[in-house]
Amino acid sequence: MTSVFELVKDPYERKARVIPGLLVALPLLVPLLCVYGPKHPILTSVMGLLGGCGAIYALASVARGRGKKLEEILVKKWGGMPTTIALRHRDNFLDGVSKQRYHTAIVDKLGIAMPTALEEATNPSEADGIYTGATRQLRELTRSDKHLLLKENIAYGFHRNMVAMKSVGIFSCALGIIYGLLIAKILEISPIRFVITRFANPGLPAGLTLLISAALLLSWLFYFDKDVVKRMGFVYAERLFECLISLRSLRKRAVRPASAGREDAGSE
Repeated sequence: MTSVFELVKDPYERKARVIPGLLVALPLLVPLLCVYGPKHPILTSVMGLLGGCGAIYALASVARGRGKKLEEILVKKWGGMPTTIALRHRDNFLDGVSKQRYHTAIVDKLGIAMPTALEEATNPSEADGIYTGATRQLRELTRSDKHLLLKENIAYGFHRNMVAMKSVGIFSCALGIIYGLLIAKILEISPIRFVITRFANPGLPAGLTLLISAALLLSWLFYFDKDVVKRMGFVYAERLFECLISLRSLRKRAVRPASAGREDAGSE
């Protein structure tokens, strides 16, 4: 119960992990609660008990696990995290003026010497290690930001986890649509036939099931994809670097950090 409470309380956990997991289950939860809930109150109680005993935590953990696995694949495809890519001299996401401003701010505020364009071209992996180390330190210093930066971090985590759950979500929506058609008697099994006229009055449980399942299915098919994850990643990167301007200087001397490992994506 404590773990579930912490999930619901924390805005990142709730919006980026719990909600994607619940949206996957929603097409199946709606007909269960609407059709059987009123006739079988014990079912509602059992579902509440399951939620309290860890079903919500399990859904969030699955969403996070699949999201991190997808992120590893995307990072290899992109050639780095958006926060690392945006700092590269050879990348054009940030305009030259903004990039130079952020590089200068990292030197002044964090005390980390940034590579020149020539140094980056000569040793790209070492330059990426510096960018990753600088980004990791900046992220640690801005964890208390509860405004726009946190919102962008949540948006990235939510979209990443939704894309990671896409195949499961599509399957769940398909089951929800089929079940909605069955309880509305639009689809009959014996004999197999499709009664289109019953779409006019499917009933509340079937109508809600069909509407929610169809809306989620369209979202997974036409909105949630790898490109939207990348866009959200770059938006988060830009907001993170904007925090440099208002950050208190920690600089004692500009140093080159040891080459860091793969960056933890900004989200958790």
